[in-house]
Amino acid sequence: MKNKLFICLFLLSSFFSLGQSKSKRGWKAAAALATTSALVYNDFSRTTQSDFRAKNLPNFRTPADDYLQHLPMLTSVGLHFMGAKAQNEVKDQAAMFVLGTGIYYVTVKSMKYVINETRPNGEPYSFPSGHTTTAFFGAHTLAKEYWEEHPGIAITGYALATTTGILRMANNQHWASDVLMGAAMGIASAEAAYWVYPKLKKALHQSAFEWDPIVTPNFYAARVQVRF
Repeated sequence: MKNKLFICLFLLSSFFSLGQSKSKRGWKAAAALATTSALVYNDFSRTTQSDFRAKNLPNFRTPADDYLQHLPMLTSVGLHFMGAKAQNEVKDQAAMFVLGTGIYYVTVKSMKYVINETRPNGEPYSFPSGHTTTAFFGAHTLAKEYWEEHPGIAITGYALATTTGILRMANNQHWASDVLMGAAMGIASAEAAYWVYPKLKKALHQSAFEWDPIVTPNFYAARVQVRF
């Protein structure tokens, strides 16, 4: 019974995230994931997780999660080069990616050091999961850009993000609460970036500041112009 409950929590975390192309739904998904994280932030959940891993995955190790966390965002870049229709221009996508990444990086790092939760393997800074945050940020950004034209690709992004979170637990790197909060932070950071950027863009458009992204298969850069 405990193992079934444990697995159901992760299935629910995935389903909460699917189809969140509208801002209101995205915030609701983040709130639901954060609430679930709070509910499983307890010794019972951790004991259940530890017992499950000891019984079923005692020697499991894989570096796949280190790579999977970036696949949703790389998929978005690949779709751009393939000429797929997105909701925003590449310049705006790049700006929201940088803005959102900054939001979740600062927030997650701050939470890790302030809360200083111990990982299942005994190491520090467990809560929340940075890998899962990165994965769900990329997945939600992918969905916001391509859900209307390519819903299957958006769903795949969420599946990759969910797999990343599960592997973080299977690798004994994170608790369930860490992963669920990481998913919440990733989605919320994407929503925040998509909410803030239009306002920031409008303010910059009225000034003498201009910038253009330079995106190639090998590197990312930006050309900045400031008129005096």
